[in-house]
Amino acid sequence: MADRLMGSGRDLPPEERDARTQRVVVAAERFVEDQNTLHPLNPKWDQYFLDVVEQDLVSQLDDLSNSHLSELAGKSTHEVKAWVAAFSALAAHGAYTATDRYYRPIPAWIAGFGSISAHTQR
Repeated sequence: MADRLMGSGRDLPPEERDARTQRVVVAAERFVEDQNTLHPLNPKWDQYFLDVVEQDLVSQLDDLSNSHLSELAGKSTHEVKAWVAAFSALAAHGAYTATDRYYRPIPAWIAGFGSISAHTQR
């Protein structure tokens, strides 16, 4: 894990980078055909999570264990934690308003894609 966090794979020789890219493409193609080949997307969880950050209810996630979060969010667990940190930091400056919410499950990307804008009310 430490090696990956420090950027391993960033400077791969072209043939290794192409092989890695091809593995991801094949995995995505299989996933589009059969979403049981990888951790399935969880749009219900994704929408719930967007509700939580949109409504400043992040504390509802406090008792969620890492393993349970991984069951819900799959490979996006790290991204959920980053969103929690960002919205918690925003909330530390007072009430906020969330706008421009968007969500779409995209099996070909092996991900649900979500975005939301927010700003303090001051």
